[in-house]
Amino acid sequence: MIDTETGLRNMEGFVEDLKRELVRVREHKYRMTLLLVEVDDRISADEFYKGSSLEEVSNNLSEILRNNDSIYRIAENRFVAILQSTYEAGGEAAALRLKRLIPKKIKERLNIPFSISVGVLSIDPQEVTADHTKLLDSLEKDLFRDQDCQKLDLDLVKKEPKKEKTRHVVILGIKSQELDVVASILSLNKDYEVHFTSSREKGLNAIRGQRKGVLIVDPDISLESRLETCEKIRLDRELHDIYIICLQKNSNLDSGIKNLSVLADEILPVDIGIDQIVRSVSSGFRVMDLKKKFQKSLCFLIFLI
Repeated sequence: MIDTETGLRNMEGFVEDLKRELVRVREHKYRMTLLLVEVDDRISADEFYKGSSLEEVSNNLSEILRNNDSIYRIAENRFVAILQSTYEAGGEAAALRLKRLIPKKIKERLNIPFSISVGVLSIDPQEVTADHTKLLDSLEKDLFRDQDCQKLDLDLVKKEPKKEKTRHVVILGIKSQELDVVASILSLNKDYEVHFTSSREKGLNAIRGQRKGVLIVDPDISLESRLETCEKIRLDRELHDIYIICLQKNSNLDSGIKNLSVLADEILPVDIGIDQIVRSVSSGFRVMDLKKKFQKSLCFLIFLI
């Protein structure tokens, strides 16, 4: 049950482990996500590149995914991973990391062109099925969707001139899985430039002088530092158009939080969910657009008067 080329367990071992994990999902009611990774078949078909490139993919999957994630080689140019206790958002974030990092690492080490596609399937304990073949079919369908999207993106890149990114988002704080997913989702929008930093000065410099910007402040930053950051933004002419979202662990509005609510545009509980944080960012840019239109209308009225 071991693949001789990569040292990973093969399809037979994957099916055996998957059946066992599905029983655990039903019993313990936790989410599980599967990833299906397909290497560009032009690479796997080339005997000169095949051995070294597939071995590199195997090593990179182990490096990028977590220690408790299980990885298998199930076909000539396909790998699959079982991500325990992982929701779909975590699986999508992992897929984005794989698609970004593996081609980069292989180009650096082997200096060969490389691309991969990744299918993602989240398994709900309420809807889990004992038929693993249905799960594999659904996973493969998502892989094909990813390949179709990549082809579409490539066609758009060829046809459309590169546009300047006009919406800058800075996430100020320590990287967490949730904020990493937020950054990944926002980065998919071609108008967004996303910066993740623990340095306040680097964060403010990233949005200073930009036409539009949203700042997300991590809840692990002290209240004193968050207040100081917000005050600095409100007093800086080059930062007056910045929309500030502060994430908060404790919902009790003590005097410090009340002061923060005056300076920040939104205070959200940290557990509000990834989708809501992303929606608040989009809402922030809409608010800034409306303010700009209002200011233009006001200037025009003053001119008429």
